[in-house]
Amino acid sequence: MKKVFLVVSIGVLLASCGGYTEDQENAAKEFCECMEKEEFQDFDIDFYECDLKISEKYDNETFSDDGWALALEEKCPSVAGKIADSQ
Repeated sequence: MKKVFLVVSIGVLLASCGGYTEDQENAAKEFCECMEKEEFQDFDIDFYECDLKISEKYDNETFSDDGWALALEEKCPSVAGKIADSQ
C-alpha cells in the first residue's frame, strides 16, 4: 500500500510540474518567429510589438504561469535570456 501511495504521489508531482500547454507552445513559437524578424532593430521595441501581437490572439492565462517561460526558453533561448537579463 505504501509503494502504491508513493508511486501515485510522485506521478502527481511530476504531472503538476511538467511543462507547458499547447497554447503556450504555439504562442512561444509565434513570439519567437516575430522576434527573429527584428523589424525595428531594437530588442525592446520588437519585444513590445511582438507581445502585443500574440496577446491579442491568446488568453491571458497562456502567459500567467511558469509554462510560458518554459515554452519560451525551449523555443528561443536567446530571447528568453535577454528577457531574464532585463528583469
